[in-house]
Amino acid sequence: MKFILLVESYLKGLKGNLNDLKLFIEKRSAGAKKIAKSAQEKGKYSLLTAIHFKAKEVPYNFCHKHYSDEGYKQIEEKADSCFNKLKDWKSMSQREFQAVMGELEAYGEVYIRSKETKS
Repeated sequence: MKFILLVESYLKGLKGNLNDLKLFIEKRSAGAKKIAKSAQEKGKYSLLTAIHFKAKEVPYNFCHKHYSDEGYKQIEEKADSCFNKLKDWKSMSQREFQAVMGELEAYGEVYIRSKETKS
């Protein structure tokens, strides 16, 4: 009986962590959209900021669909792919650089949050 209670408690904890991660992704995505829109409206020097935060939209959508079970591995692979693109950063345009950095940040922060729910 004690074992069953321990298993149930563990499973409730996992579900709570997944709900927290889902909310984290939703909040971060909404914040990135808001900043992208504001920066786009300002124009000029803020356009690079708009590109950076707009680039986070695809990763957050991907993470929202794959944040549980085996999705962690896929998110890790996406972050690694972005990191590998940055190895050629010297030949990138400002726009390309900002887009890849935005993607890496989004995948990276979701992956890290999935491992450290109190970070």
